[in-house]
Amino acid sequence: MTEAVHTGVFEGALDSGVPVPPVAAASAAIAGGGPRVLPFAFSGKGFEFFRIWIVNVLLSIVTLGVYSAWAKVRTQRYFYGNTSLDGSSFEYLATPMQILKGRLIAFALFAAYAVADSLVPLLGAALMLLLILATPWIVVRSLAFRNRHSAWRGVRFGFDGRVGEAVKALLLWPLAGVLTLGLLMPLAMQRQQRFVIDNSRYGTSRFGFETGARPFYRLFLLLLLAGAVGGGSSFLLGMLFPPLGMLAAALVYLGLFAWSKTAFTNLVFGGSALDGHRFVARYAFGSYLMLMLGNALGMVLTLGLFYPWARVRNARYAAGHIDFVAEDELDGFVAAQRDAVSSTGGEVADLFDVDIGL
Repeated sequence: MTEAVHTGVFEGALDSGVPVPPVAAASAAIAGGGPRVLPFAFSGKGFEFFRIWIVNVLLSIVTLGVYSAWAKVRTQRYFYGNTSLDGSSFEYLATPMQILKGRLIAFALFAAYAVADSLVPLLGAALMLLLILATPWIVVRSLAFRNRHSAWRGVRFGFDGRVGEAVKALLLWPLAGVLTLGLLMPLAMQRQQRFVIDNSRYGTSRFGFETGARPFYRLFLLLLLAGAVGGGSSFLLGMLFPPLGMLAAALVYLGLFAWSKTAFTNLVFGGSALDGHRFVARYAFGSYLMLMLGNALGMVLTLGLFYPWARVRNARYAAGHIDFVAEDELDGFVAAQRDAVSSTGGEVADLFDVDIGL
């Protein structure tokens, strides 16, 4: 599961302007009594979130960043609470103190690096190397924290990834991609997605990632081809008409970003499943590009004050373009998860239950 990826659990990924179809209408059974297509829904509003955001910013400044932990919890609870599936909203269960502990740890690590780098540069470099090597552990702890403190219909999510697996997915595979001049990078991307999704669960039911490496290679090659054609065209235009060349380069960049984002999101969600239930993402290049352009224009014209509206637009778009395809009734599935978790004594609290905010 990847800042409700854009706005919460499904954030990444849980974050998007097309009207969201009514849940009741979209929950109708497909002909023949087969799977039900259940759309995610987002009910947040820009001005509503603006009031939360502006208070968060001001109090974080006044308290020299201490309030940022409370700000994150308020923000997460707003987006989780306004993101729903089959009529039920998601929940964010972390507390500000848990967030604050993680940020204090991150601040201490940064301060140690800054002092060491200024006094003994070699020691600073060694600390940076240690931090890079610790990245898999940090990612595993962060994913476990995020999932464990996310819930839907009273059942928490979870993450069971191990540090050894994370080392391979986050360090070794990307390194292999670099050493092979990019030839293994699509495979590294596929391995990373498989690591995150396969180790995520809802209650006791595991998510699964079924997409192989071939679609990632296809996406990678198409992106390279489009980049070469677009970049070459903007370069030639720039030689003839310099001002137009810069504009063309910016448009090519935005276009490539929008296309890669839509294709990657559709690919990842399309290959994800939960105990037989599936996901479908329907991001479209044109609508997503217009969303990006609208957000960018709003941010420029308001000197950044449009940010809350941009986040709400992103969340609405994501919810409106991602569906959950249920193979059977969800009530029974959720009840089974609740019973399974109860029979095992519930979630075992981690001794290091903090979100390391690096």
